Amino acid sequence: MKDNQILYFMINKLLENHIKNNVSDKNIAVLLSGGVDSLSVAFACEKLKYNITAYSFKLDNQSNYDFDKAEEVARKMNWKFVECIVPTNNLRQDFLHLNKKYECIKKTHYECVFPFMYLYPLITEKYVISGWAADGYYGVSKKACINYKEPKSKFDEFRDDYFKNFNRAGYNWHTLLAHKHNKIFITPYLDEEVKKYFYQFDWYSLNKPNQKHHVRNAYKEYFDRIDTVKNHINLQIGSGITRLFEKLIEDSIINFKNRKRIMDICRDWKDKEKYHG
Repeated sequence: MKDNQILYFMINKLLENHIKNNVSDKNIAVLLSGGVDSLSVAFACEKLKYNITAYSFKLDNQSNYDFDKAEEVARKMNWKFVECIVPTNNLRQDFLHLNKKYECIKKTHYECVFPFMYLYPLITEKYVISGWAADGYYGVSKKACINYKEPKSKFDEFRDDYFKNFNRAGYNWHTLLAHKHNKIFITPYLDEEVKKYFYQFDWYSLNKPNQKHHVRNAYKEYFDRIDTVKNHINLQIGSGITRLFEKLIEDSIINFKNRKRIMDICRDWKDKEKYHG
């Protein structure tokens, strides 16, 4: 077996081992998008013969690639599919709820937890699996591509920062959301063995000749069945949540300091003891 084939074999086994070791029910919920990360953990569950229910969301006033692709993949793979339509007419109350109940701090926390407040009540399975935080290994953000591609020590510095406890794409806040709904949130990409696997590689090895090619090739038989999968796009951008939240700039109750950016509004609400009177 060639070296690259061994590597492909390894990543699929690492993902599958994490799932086997942490999921004790054959019925499992998958938070499915149209991206490689969530598809890969869904395919891992398929190989392990779990009964998969795929959950995906869209805002009530628009569709998006991730939702449409998730629905398409679920149909082709014969998985049960549950759609979540997220309302957009309750934004002020949702923002306050995210601040008070889930203690969101950063803009990404608010945006990434927001749709799942509506999705989790639809989930009937105990275990919820996600490709959460996988993007941090690849350095696919604009910041990483411009400033941290090389040398590898610089790339590792970016990844170390990404996987700090209070970063990881709002993982802690999403875990709290799952817990409040009596669910167990399963994130194979945060397994220490998976992390060691990815840290072997520099930026170019992970993203060339194609972005996330190790995982695509590890589950090639499944990816070949579902046609083209787009490269990475942030959940909140691709779904339209970022644009939706920009409406809060015009809300004088939320934007009580007349800020021009959502990230500044979120900072103002960080001290909830002061502003929740």
